[in-house]
Amino acid sequence: MPAAVRLLASVLLAVGVSAVSVASPGAPLAPFAAVRARAADSCTGWTSDSVPPTTIRVLRTVGPANGTVQIVPFQAYVNVVMAAEWGLSDPIEALRAGAVAVKEYAWYWTIVWRGGTATDGSCYDVVDSTVDQLYSPETRAPSPSELAAVQATWGESLLKGGLLFVTHYNAGADVPCGANADGRHLLQISAEHCAAGGMTADVILQTYYGPNLQIVGSTETPGPGGAVAVVFRAQPTGGTGDAPFPVQPMVAVVDATGQTVAGGTSSTATVTLAPLVSPPGTTLTCTGGLSRAAVAGIATFGGCQVSGAASGLVVVASAPGLAAASTAPFTVAPPAPALSLSTPTAVITWGQPMSLLAKLAPPGSEPAAGRPVHLERSRDGITWVAADDLVTGATGTASASARPSANWYYRLVFDGAPDLSPATSAPVRVIVRQLALLRPTPSGAVKTIARGSSVTFTATVRPAGPQLAKARVTFMFVLKRGGAVVTSASRNVYVGASGTATWTWKFSSAGEWFVRAIANPTAANANSVWSQIDQYYVN
Repeated sequence: MPAAVRLLASVLLAVGVSAVSVASPGAPLAPFAAVRARAADSCTGWTSDSVPPTTIRVLRTVGPANGTVQIVPFQAYVNVVMAAEWGLSDPIEALRAGAVAVKEYAWYWTIVWRGGTATDGSCYDVVDSTVDQLYSPETRAPSPSELAAVQATWGESLLKGGLLFVTHYNAGADVPCGANADGRHLLQISAEHCAAGGMTADVILQTYYGPNLQIVGSTETPGPGGAVAVVFRAQPTGGTGDAPFPVQPMVAVVDATGQTVAGGTSSTATVTLAPLVSPPGTTLTCTGGLSRAAVAGIATFGGCQVSGAASGLVVVASAPGLAAASTAPFTVAPPAPALSLSTPTAVITWGQPMSLLAKLAPPGSEPAAGRPVHLERSRDGITWVAADDLVTGATGTASASARPSANWYYRLVFDGAPDLSPATSAPVRVIVRQLALLRPTPSGAVKTIARGSSVTFTATVRPAGPQLAKARVTFMFVLKRGGAVVTSASRNVYVGASGTATWTWKFSSAGEWFVRAIANPTAANANSVWSQIDQYYVN
């Protein structure tokens, strides 16, 4: 983004106006009247909301004209942008809707100047990049269908509150027609679905830029009129059996032009869903039932799902006296089983065995026995590796055992089958404590030594090896006289390659001495328990 544009964006934001980017959905849009009132200066200085400008001033950022402002015939500009930002294979009604959005976006900025200037001081209305719109006549040539879409809609404009507004647009997500409409953006991919479903350009524009949209100069029959049909504004496209569809049905009561009928008795019609054909063993259900009373022409359903799996499922929406609507065929994958993994030995000491109990519970009458499942393990709970392969028994259970040398997360994985979807259990963690053995040891007896004697103590720690972080051993020395602690000291020593740590202690004071050691936690293992206490009597 040029420095002047960045500066302009910061100034506009400071006064509450967004610098506009076609590829930035969700940016706050200031009311047109407020923006126009702030535009003290002008560039092209167009003033009409009903007649497009004759030219537009474009800052070129690529090609031989880089850094200069070109004055371009307005319709030629729109034609080139259409070639860059709308696919020539789009359905014609989607192209026409796109042509209106492309034209009005640029038109708006010929009226409202944002203060942009090139390095030579020339003002411009738009930038030839995604800052505004892609304009590259050197590399883009409009197709006949794109030219026809622009020409067919040239006399059409969109108003809100009687004024032109910024018609943002971008690709959007691949969702059903109108499912991601927000009133501010024409979302190209889902708009293509609208056109493929029979919507006209004006109905598409109403769907994405409505409500309160006024279309001026349209060649289509104006609406709304009387209700004639119901249509899906959002429809299920897949999912898993016994779980709510990812996209829940939304059905609109519409007139002959496809516009939602928001008033009158038809706007509260009762809409009912039903499968066109129920595959064996499946049932369609929705939270609160399969019927909804429309509100302002829209019936919204929730919690809809199918029991079991279904291929080529078609859901029909109907309302009394209105033409019904059908979803496109979609597939519901079989339900997933519940997988669980548990262990009675969540904390063990190195060298001890641990056990894992796996269980697969189908959601319905599907058999639990004979299902192949996999154990996976991970050090960090993120990267998983195979650990074991199991097969469930008659009750859907299987077990495994191991002697892990370090802490591990474990989980159970089912790859799926024709009657069950894949599933993964929640992880369980097995903690492995280090083992620390202190030598020499009087083996429970009290050893008598002379004051000033030195003893070298060795702590052997397991596990040990070059692949593990070195453990740190704490040796603890405590002197008591008459049952009271006189001295307490500790020494920390890292183990060597053999897994041992040593410390020589000089018993310089008389009394009862107590010695013990512990291996501290590492990245791979928990701390050990304290070793046995060795007792020395120093005289």
